[in-house]
Amino acid sequence: PFLCEKGDLKKLNTFFKDFKLFLPLPDYASLQLLWKTLIVRHGGNLTDSLDIQTLSWICKSAGYTAGSIDAVIKKVLTQRRIQRLPVKPLTHQEFVPHLAKIDPVFKDEYDQFNAWTTKNNPQGKQEEKPKKEKGDKKKDGGKKKKK
Repeated sequence: PFLCEKGDLKKLNTFFKDFKLFLPLPDYASLQLLWKTLIVRHGGNLTDSLDIQTLSWICKSAGYTAGSIDAVIKKVLTQRRIQRLPVKPLTHQEFVPHLAKIDPVFKDEYDQFNAWTTKNNPQGKQEEKPKKEKGDKKKDGGKKKKK
């Protein structure tokens, strides 16, 4: 994509418009880092009243993506809300209603994508371990040396 001319870029965009890219859902630690980073990036500040662990647990258990979290933070951190941060710090209760309005990735749908990716991605397959031959034994007859 980086070597495309301007005319080719339109063709490239139309080609990839119909493709969907499967990315695994973030784990709990990644969600905590994601919440902290995106809140600061959108103009918020982190205080003790903001429970990042609860937000991360909700997102992990329900199956929210990084894009969903970004959209929720954009909805909550408006210009007016950013101006009021010194008076009223952020709390996790402000984010939960907006998360409830977004559909998460459901478990059966996620498992279906994950199974397809594992089946069709040769890089995702685990390598088979070479089988040991029966003649391979330790040179010392299998006995342990005593010190």
